[in-house]
Amino acid sequence: MRTKTLLLSGVVAALTSASLMAQVYSLNAVGYINVTIPPGFSIVANQLNTTNNNISPLLDSQLLDGSKDGTTFFKFAAGAYTTLTVDSFSVVTPFIPWDQTFATNTTLNPGEAAFVHNGFSTNITFTFVGTVLQGNLTNNLNVGFTMASSMVPQAGRLDLDLGLTEVDGDNVFIFNPSSSSSPGYQTYSGDQFSLSGQPWDGPGGQPLNPTVAVGQGFFYHAGAALNAWVRNFNVN
Repeated sequence: MRTKTLLLSGVVAALTSASLMAQVYSLNAVGYINVTIPPGFSIVANQLNTTNNNISPLLDSQLLDGSKDGTTFFKFAAGAYTTLTVDSFSVVTPFIPWDQTFATNTTLNPGEAAFVHNGFSTNITFTFVGTVLQGNLTNNLNVGFTMASSMVPQAGRLDLDLGLTEVDGDNVFIFNPSSSSSPGYQTYSGDQFSLSGQPWDGPGGQPLNPTVAVGQGFFYHAGAALNAWVRNFNVN
């Protein structure tokens, strides 16, 4: 999954320095993110806020030409998936380019994420347009599994760069796209006593920090208690 971000008016120097898989040009906090999805599954995040972050109308204008028909979103919440399929010939009334009417009340807010299945043999791209959230931001990671993302379009290590406090025994599952060299989940377990001084045990028990790109989500599993992911973020 590749991303390119263009911020049109303000300054987001922090995003530029931390971005791993995106080019970020900043003038202020309003702009767009292009998220390129390779064939197969990816976990995708919308990290710009708009007046309506429901999947429909959030993405509707990009679906009318039929080029993404059959692409499927899987939004995970409360232990179950909601499935939404792109269909530019949908018979839903009033018309939306989805096979399911509940696309209009299924959110993809900053801080959330969803699986996307690209059934084509080439990449597809989704564009998210909106405003970078600022101030005191809280993303609650509930007991059990949560599909989450950074609330701002910033890449880096979840703990040191993005402010996610490590909790011993909690787990982060980074999903590498199906077409990557190492497809599937990479698991990271919170361990403040790791001998390396890094508070995570990564794949194979190696001390590695979970790292995400702009526009990329992940699964978080909280064991005994909610982990509130709190950041104070400003673009200036």
